[in-house]
Amino acid sequence: MVFTLINDIKTIEKLQQIELFVLDIDGTFYVSQKLVNGALKFSNLLKRQNKKLVFLTNNSNKSKKEYLQEFNALNYPIKENEIYTAGIAAAEYIKNKFGTKRIFLVATPSMIEEYEKLGHEIVTDFPEMVVVTFDKSLTYDKLAKASIFVSKGAFFFVTNPDLNCPTEEGPIPDTAAIASVVSKACNKEPDIIFGKPDPKILEMIMKDYQVTPEKTCIVGDRLYTDILIGINAGTLSTLVLTGEAKLEDLKDSAIKPDLVVDDLGQLADLIIDGGRG
Repeated sequence: MVFTLINDIKTIEKLQQIELFVLDIDGTFYVSQKLVNGALKFSNLLKRQNKKLVFLTNNSNKSKKEYLQEFNALNYPIKENEIYTAGIAAAEYIKNKFGTKRIFLVATPSMIEEYEKLGHEIVTDFPEMVVVTFDKSLTYDKLAKASIFVSKGAFFFVTNPDLNCPTEEGPIPDTAAIASVVSKACNKEPDIIFGKPDPKILEMIMKDYQVTPEKTCIVGDRLYTDILIGINAGTLSTLVLTGEAKLEDLKDSAIKPDLVVDDLGQLADLIIDGGRG
């Protein structure tokens, strides 16, 4: 069954005119390294209709190369320009907004390589900026140095606002949880928190693909990141029920998507015939 919160033909017509679909990854396109029901049906439809499909994740722990390997393992190869991560897009945003910087980067080695590719100088002393990512190689020394540098005036940049990352065993600390230690230690809030739901990263994607918000649709499984970024950026938004959010969550939520579908296959049906077939 397909649900539409604005149950009129205009919403469906807007969907059918979309040129760029921006998809969350985990919980939306695949779950536990398995493609969700209808993922290939949806992506094949977009190819036939010459529509653009890119992926957007708040994850700032993996490089693009690592994501390309994950998609290859699913027998769904993608190109580098078809995936955007909050961690790497943050490096691009910093370069475009502030120029290349001396950065103390709380990050994994693969992420450090990504920042260096863009011309940033990764340093351990006298940084202009402290950037905190989802760092699974985190040490106390990194937290201590980050806190000291921020307290001395370094610009404080956080790549995404996720407090935890879900795992099979339970939630583990994500970027915002790590950054909160620095904030508490030096009594300083971040200067910028990047990633979903801040519209900056979605605006970068639309600019790269030269598509307007009216012709863009964000698709995801989380109301407070995926759907909210669409609202903030003025795009169409579609909630899929293959991940975190459940239908009952919408009852008390102030965040309302334009469309709600069970999975990507049903979204494809909406594009084809309004879900009537």
